[in-house]
Amino acid sequence: MGRSSQFLSLLLAFLVSFSSLPIPSVLSSSTDSFVFGGCTQEKYAQNSPYESNVNSLLTSLLNSATYSSYNNFTIMGSTPQDVVYGLYQCRGDLSMPDCATCVARSASQIGDLCSQTCGGAVQLEGCYVKYDNATFLGVEDKTVVLKKCGPSIGYDTDSIGRRDAVMDSLASSSGPYRVGGSGQIQGVAQCV
Repeated sequence: MGRSSQFLSLLLAFLVSFSSLPIPSVLSSSTDSFVFGGCTQEKYAQNSPYESNVNSLLTSLLNSATYSSYNNFTIMGSTPQDVVYGLYQCRGDLSMPDCATCVARSASQIGDLCSQTCGGAVQLEGCYVKYDNATFLGVEDKTVVLKKCGPSIGYDTDSIGRRDAVMDSLASSSGPYRVGGSGQIQGVAQCV
């Protein structure tokens, strides 16, 4: 076996052993996992006062997330069309540094996903960020969002029963942050 063959064999062995090591949570955190995102259809003009206000809002959200797990802001404009409303909310079990990191990543993704749209929202596993030109604070959000995490199992009464039990447990528990589970079914609820 020549030197280049030995080198390639050693390199392959190294890569195989390296690939079996767990990836540190610093590189990929479950709180940063993308859940969903959406944008309004209405657009704003580049370099407009509204764009400046969106940037100010996102900066305010990022700064606030270093010391609070929830906050909302209204950035006033010189005209009613330039007003921007926004909020963020972190999962109740996150530390402030993790909350701030999650909000920063969510704000970055909302900027990429909803470039020049008048409103958008991004939900990561650990936090939620939303902005819009229409007030939504204190208004019931009836948007249905579903994340399917596994293969379709058809009509399985046992799984459906466990899902319903988890949902009932979350709904009847007290406190603003709730977690529950039954077997492979897990649920999280948080209110402010």
